[in-house]
Amino acid sequence: MTKLKLIFNQTLMIASAILFGLGVQEAVDYLITGDAYLRWQWFIPLSIILCAFVCSVPSIIFMDDISTGRTFKLKVVLHFLCIFAAVSLFATLFGWYEKLSEYLIIAGMIFIIYGFTWAATFWLAKKDEEKINEALDDMRDEE
Repeated sequence: MTKLKLIFNQTLMIASAILFGLGVQEAVDYLITGDAYLRWQWFIPLSIILCAFVCSVPSIIFMDDISTGRTFKLKVVLHFLCIFAAVSLFATLFGWYEKLSEYLIIAGMIFIIYGFTWAATFWLAKKDEEKINEALDDMRDEE
């Protein structure tokens, strides 16, 4: 159940962050050019959700056991490269950008989204840990 919860939470966080980033990119493009034409096709939001799901799967593969030191750093780098490749592939396949400069913005967003997702995942895990500790304390108090 925790793996399913992790996939769901990360899919939701990644999709929200990508949608926000691309929306900001469109807003900035509108402010610069004054062109109010939204170039998104109907499948762009669906491709973002699918991309977010694909990006959440490596979390299960690479973070199955928490290791320390060099192994952990290698797993984090491999995890990031998998996510970077997935987002780049989806961005190319589904036309999230038209120019190289737009792709570079998306690449920068990947770094920000990656950090945001790590921080939010750790925060959620900490909240779950606190709830478990409170429940254990309540059980001890009853005894």
